[in-house]
Amino acid sequence: MKYLPVLLIIPVLFFPLLPSRAENPPPVIRFGEVGGASVHSIGGKPAGAGLVPLAIEQGFFDAEFGKNGPKIETDYFAGTGPAINEALAQNEIDFGSYGGLPNVIGLAGGIPAHIILARRLTNSATYYLAVRPDSPINSVEDLKGKRIAVQKGTNPYMELVVFLKSHGIDEKDVTIVNLQGAEAVVAFNAGAIDSVFGATNLLILRDQGKARILADTKNFRYDGNTSGFLVTNTFEKAYPETVSRVLKVLVRISQWASEESNREALLQFISARSYAYSYIKQEYVGSLRDRYNPLTDEAAIKSFQATAKFAAEHKLIRKEVDESAVRGWFEPQYEQAVLKELKLENYWTAPNETPAAIAPAQKSTVTSG
Repeated sequence: MKYLPVLLIIPVLFFPLLPSRAENPPPVIRFGEVGGASVHSIGGKPAGAGLVPLAIEQGFFDAEFGKNGPKIETDYFAGTGPAINEALAQNEIDFGSYGGLPNVIGLAGGIPAHIILARRLTNSATYYLAVRPDSPINSVEDLKGKRIAVQKGTNPYMELVVFLKSHGIDEKDVTIVNLQGAEAVVAFNAGAIDSVFGATNLLILRDQGKARILADTKNFRYDGNTSGFLVTNTFEKAYPETVSRVLKVLVRISQWASEESNREALLQFISARSYAYSYIKQEYVGSLRDRYNPLTDEAAIKSFQATAKFAAEHKLIRKEVDESAVRGWFEPQYEQAVLKELKLENYWTAPNETPAAIAPAQKSTVTSG
């Protein structure tokens, strides 16, 4: 089947976006987001800086559903993407926002969910390779035979492996120690590992004199760095109109975060929930519109295809996933309708580019695993 990279009019026969009569939203909508070292506490409760908490802070859920609308619950999973997969599979949450690699692992394994929004991280997230200040390791190539800590099955793990490969180092040439966040830092400080791969927390270690940054991925780009926003099939079937309204909130907050006029408010929000303002300001240099691009388009599809190929090559999924199966993981009709309603079809499109939207497989051919 051929797929055209243009906006389509989706027949109601296959994709009934809205029910024939207005539905009552559920009393609670449950979101799952990545937790761990980057999520701090406010008032004794975890408080992340993703799209959902940002939309709550800016009042976008209230604007869409009203003050008496559904209660918005957000759980932050210390086990990150793999834990969110489990929660989606068990219907413990309705939506999950997390990295593309665990997205692929979960969907290839058959979790009953679909991707309704994708966010490419190619122009945003920066990771660091750190060694101890007195380490004899002075280049990435010196890491051959060494022990490097990162949580397996996550986007940082994938980025580390691809980054090492660009320096002529295969995964088998090093020992990947499966540790996340704080556990990795403890092992690093204790000398149990030679290097650690992580984000802003390693800059803090550097400034404390406990680490030296060996390399970073600031100028390293590859196709597979994407995250997905998933909805369970159970919730989508019961509340299709609510799914559309949630997408409307997410697209609106993505636009808000993309505006330069909101940069300071955005950085203050993130800093209050993660690291000191100076680190966040440094991390968020560059285009906010690129960073908060939510388009589920052909570029996103290609990114997930690259991630699926990586997952198969590294035995994270049982077999390779073909292109049609990857497309079957997506339900783009919600976002396409929202973009049209909000007149944002061209907002995240670069100059001289055609608005890119994917043509979904017909309902009868879509599979979730």
